[in-house]
Amino acid sequence: MTRAGAIAQIDTRLSTITDPAFVGVYRGELLAISGTPVLAFWVDRRVSKAVTLSNAGSTTTFTIRAYFRMQTSPDVRESVELDLWDTMYEIDAALMGDANLGGNVSDSRLLEFVGGYVQMSGNMYRTVTVPYEVDILEEVTITP
Repeated sequence: MTRAGAIAQIDTRLSTITDPAFVGVYRGELLAISGTPVLAFWVDRRVSKAVTLSNAGSTTTFTIRAYFRMQTSPDVRESVELDLWDTMYEIDAALMGDANLGGNVSDSRLLEFVGGYVQMSGNMYRTVTVPYEVDILEEVTITP
C-alpha cells in the first residue's frame, strides 16, 4: 500500500467519468479555472486510528469538487443542474467500483455530496463537493 499509489488511483478513477465530459481532473485545490466542467481533489485531513503497541492506521480525508461555470441563460443553468446530479452519481460509481484503490488502501467511503457555489476570478461556479475517506491499516510502524 502506498500513498502515492492511492492518489494516482483516485486520479485514474475520476478520469474515467465521461458524463459529463470533464475538461480536466486536477490534483490540488484550484486557484483559477480556464475551462469547465472540471474536477479537482486534494488532501484535507488525516487522523491516526487503531493505534496498537506496534503500529497505527490512519484515515485520510480528501475533498473532491466539481466546478461548472454559471451562465445567465436559463437553459444553461437548467442543464448544469442535471450535470451536477450526474456528477454525484458518476463520482459514486467510479470510486465505489474500487474501494481499496487498486490495493493501495484498506478501505474507502464517500460521505455526503453537497451542492454549492464558489466565486473565483470574478466568475461564479456551481459546485458539488464530497469528502472521500480512505483508510490504511497498520500504516505507521511504532518502534519503542
